[in-house]
Amino acid sequence: MMPINTPQVILGHNQFFGVDHLSARRGSDRAAYFADIRNIITVIRAAQDIGGGGLMLSTHPRAIEICDALRRDVKLRNHIRMFPLLPSAQKYVTKANEVGMVRAVTGTLYESSMRDRIRLGTDVVRFAVRRDPVDMVRALMSLELRMFRRLDMPVVFLHDAISDLLLGLSVPRVFEVYASTLRKRFGARVGVATKNLPLLIERFSQWGLELPVVLTHVNKIGFHINPSQHAHEACLLRHELDVMAMGTLASGFLNPKEAADHVRQFPSVKMVVVGASTPEHFRDSFAHYLSHASFPSSAADN
Repeated sequence: MMPINTPQVILGHNQFFGVDHLSARRGSDRAAYFADIRNIITVIRAAQDIGGGGLMLSTHPRAIEICDALRRDVKLRNHIRMFPLLPSAQKYVTKANEVGMVRAVTGTLYESSMRDRIRLGTDVVRFAVRRDPVDMVRALMSLELRMFRRLDMPVVFLHDAISDLLLGLSVPRVFEVYASTLRKRFGARVGVATKNLPLLIERFSQWGLELPVVLTHVNKIGFHINPSQHAHEACLLRHELDVMAMGTLASGFLNPKEAADHVRQFPSVKMVVVGASTPEHFRDSFAHYLSHASFPSSAADN
């Protein structure tokens, strides 16, 4: 019989930013509702009170406001675990289309405070002068992660828009610098998001790199899963992995029970990130996982 897994449930962020892959109108309605930061904090508190494992948060411009609110709440600040997803791909793609990647990165620097400019300037200046992708990674990490200061970050994930491109182009150096920077500067474990788990495992094995914590889609209809569901699930079963599953509901196509029944087949799935617009919604999703597992500690604890 297939072992039954009990992953922890992490609150996702899409609903806070009006992202809905099936309905633009529903996404717009949610964006309007969560324009009030108090509604966001209400959902986060409810998830924590039920026993949620933390919060995944993209480095979206509104994430700054959310992090500020969390720091003001003593209970949340001291107990919540943050799982940043960086960079905010949409933000940089939009800027890069307008002014180019160098000016997109340096422009973000000049929007920050003078204190941040002094602290972050070296990385950004190196990138601006040398145009080296490695310098860009360090600069983006420093720029993006500053909003999470004084919050617990056990794992930081690299966005799949970046990681899958680097995997396809076979660029191990950027992953090496990303990993070393996370460990040394932030004391966090290395996380990588991907829509192609078999390729990630293949590349990291070829490069001799330690497998990261993986953020990837896990659902029974193959939503955002490449190159095939069979290859993907074979990796989940055959390899020793720490996986945070996303897209388990296939953007609302599946109900929480059938999504949980599928995900719990895979012992490598240690956490599941689930979006929720109300405390009731999160309770419904959470109940089907009966979570008792704990996530791997941060790099600082190892």
